[in-house]
Amino acid sequence: MAEGVIDGMKERLARRHFERGRQFEIQNRADEALVAYRQACALEPSGAEPFFALGRLEALQGRCEAALGVLEKALDRDGDPEIVEWRAYVLGRLRRYEEALADYRRILDDGPPVVRVNAGRMLLALGRYDEAGEMLAGCDDAAAATLLDALARYREFAAGERTDDVRAARYLYGRTLLLGTLGDGGLRVGTFRYLLLTPAHFATTAQRLVRLVRRRGWRFDAVGGQGPHHAPVARALSEILDVPFADQPRGGRVLLAAAVLRDAGEAAALRRPWIEAGAHVLDFALGLSAGDPDLEEPALLGFAGTSAVPWYRVEASARRVSDPGVTDGDWPGLRVGAPFIDPNAPRVAAALLEAFRARSEDPLADEVLAWYLDRHAQVRALRWDD
Repeated sequence: MAEGVIDGMKERLARRHFERGRQFEIQNRADEALVAYRQACALEPSGAEPFFALGRLEALQGRCEAALGVLEKALDRDGDPEIVEWRAYVLGRLRRYEEALADYRRILDDGPPVVRVNAGRMLLALGRYDEAGEMLAGCDDAAAATLLDALARYREFAAGERTDDVRAARYLYGRTLLLGTLGDGGLRVGTFRYLLLTPAHFATTAQRLVRLVRRRGWRFDAVGGQGPHHAPVARALSEILDVPFADQPRGGRVLLAAAVLRDAGEAAALRRPWIEAGAHVLDFALGLSAGDPDLEEPALLGFAGTSAVPWYRVEASARRVSDPGVTDGDWPGLRVGAPFIDPNAPRVAAALLEAFRARSEDPLADEVLAWYLDRHAQVRALRWDD
């Protein structure tokens, strides 16, 4: 059979695999789409579409090294600015910022405003703050304004100091003080991470909170918290700080304590009635499950990531427990347990207090606080007394 005929057959078969993959992707069947796209690319078609589709989907699945190789093949076939933009995105995820910046600059005049925004992000990651300001100035994109607002905080970072971890991100864009908790582990399945915030986690976070309160000389009229979810944390902190507990909104200087909040919107809703009652609120949450950094989230956080507390596990995302026997479904290696609420807030608070009193001195407390108090002090919590 002539070589040209074989090549034509391969092209047509690759096209069929690609079209099948596109249908799977439209139906949110990502795993099946990946298989079809890989089958198409294995035939080495002359067009860029299958390679671009596979590279984009690999990137969305977090497999950036694999995505980069496929996107390179797409660009060998077609220099479309959209493919260049995706390669730049992947290079940025791989922390190859100079190469990503070069790609973004290449399509600066051809792409949407977000290209300029992402070029600014690369310059920020490289510590080239003056250039970043110039790149972002006048950019018609809301994200550019957010980055420009964070520029003053970026300038605080010394050479070699990371700006792309969770603590730095929440500081830069939410001006949030992240106290941390006991370790940073949790159940991991692929890229998914979930942490059950036990009394031991509370104890470590509370130690750091107490150290901060004492160093700042903060005075509270009450520690507030309502319901079986949040009240145990507030009750325990009121005992630790020797401040009255309030289960209803009131005025005065209030440390508003929460267990785990879903997002910044829930934090704002929790805070609103206290402010309406005349309180000057400093809000703290042991955990914040989701959402990008936001000025509406609590000023003080323990853990930032998908999490729950053992006395209040209602949503399916809070009821996952390890089970290696689960091999399919959305969460292989995890199963969803039964919902559980312990309505006895004083009993839960007592367990938290017991863990706090049993906890030895935290060796990282001073280091955690020094990161903010000595180097990065543009957090909302430190403006509470202003």
